[in-house]
Amino acid sequence: MLHEATDKSGTGYIPRVLLVDDEANVLKALARTLRQESVAILTAPSGEDALAVMREQPVDLLISDMRMPGMSGAELLAEAAQTWPHTRRVLLTGYADLESTIKAVNEGQISSYLNKPWNDLELRRVVSDLLQARFLELENAALTAELATKNAELENLNSALEAKVRKRTEELRYSYEHMVTLASSLSAQRDQNGGRSTLLDALMAQEMASLLGMTEEETDALRKAVMLSGLGRLGFTDAMLSKPYCDYDAQELQQFRQWPVLAEAALFGVPALAVASDYIRHQFERFDGSGFPDGLAGERIPLGSRILAVVRDYSDWISGRFNGVECNPLQARHEIEAMTGKRYDPQVVEAFIRVARHYQHSHLNQNEACISSQALKPGMVLARDLFSARGMVLLKKHHRVDHDIIHKMQHLEQLMDEPLEIHVYRDPPPAATDSEG
Repeated sequence: MLHEATDKSGTGYIPRVLLVDDEANVLKALARTLRQESVAILTAPSGEDALAVMREQPVDLLISDMRMPGMSGAELLAEAAQTWPHTRRVLLTGYADLESTIKAVNEGQISSYLNKPWNDLELRRVVSDLLQARFLELENAALTAELATKNAELENLNSALEAKVRKRTEELRYSYEHMVTLASSLSAQRDQNGGRSTLLDALMAQEMASLLGMTEEETDALRKAVMLSGLGRLGFTDAMLSKPYCDYDAQELQQFRQWPVLAEAALFGVPALAVASDYIRHQFERFDGSGFPDGLAGERIPLGSRILAVVRDYSDWISGRFNGVECNPLQARHEIEAMTGKRYDPQVVEAFIRVARHYQHSHLNQNEACISSQALKPGMVLARDLFSARGMVLLKKHHRVDHDIIHKMQHLEQLMDEPLEIHVYRDPPPAATDSEG
């Protein structure tokens, strides 16, 4: 069903928003909430019907419920991400759907998610932010096509476009309503996987906050702090972003230490982010008091900052930002554990270990899958080195497993009471090493 809308912006562009839910009353409530926006609203009662709508006409924003008969919201968003990658995707989910939400983040590459029941103002804000980003994307594509046909005017048009982007960036900088979108957009431009990693970090931080007894307001401030904590890196040179922290010279280290202060300063004009900016300022304090910028120690460091430090460093170990060597999730967790009581709060690390296994930060290659030892079958070939719970290499990449090796893996998991992270090829390469038993 299509609810027509008029263009209130004068641009001639009316974005399409597709709402998907199996409950007619929910669809009506969502449409009613968005009626005052300059959008054309489409509705579908199922994932299958939603895909049929998207095949017939372009959709700028897809908002789907998680739990529906037949195709789930996570499955719908994953299909949409593959077929229509430019369509922004938002998940409506309940607090009990954490596992499905994580799946939607990993496979559906969602732009945002909202809890049910939703807040009308928050829903309209998310829709406005995502559609504005989509509009700028379309506008930029149109301008680029025009520039390609007007080589004589290339320099002037490029300067005008850069001035327009700078102007809009400054407007967004002082607007709380667009702050998270701005940070995510800038991060995505300089770090291909940064947006996805930040969203996973935010989900992990929220789960840790719940385990550690943070209030709903504190947890929300922590989520915003995680999303905005990287603002201080925007001033880094390309050279700094392209090399690990261990290779920074004295001048670069000095600039690095300004990261949390600059990120906090960027939020001075937004009173609603006061708590989040405090968490950001103290994200590099250390539990033993040796951190910066204020040398706080122990519980004098805000709990939100202590959580932020752990999830940030976990992602940095996986991406290789510390020493230039990318870690697998198991190795990254052990690096965090090794600094318990020094860099990190032991209670925060304990909560982190409980939740970290649920989150897949590293991308799987197209020809590999991450499976449990119970799903292993003789003849499968390892796509990555297999590590023990203490980080020791058990089997090398390209090793072909047999019954005996599978039994030993399962027995080791029982002894260590921790599952192994096993990556196998979907299509094994011919030059694989057989197990020796």
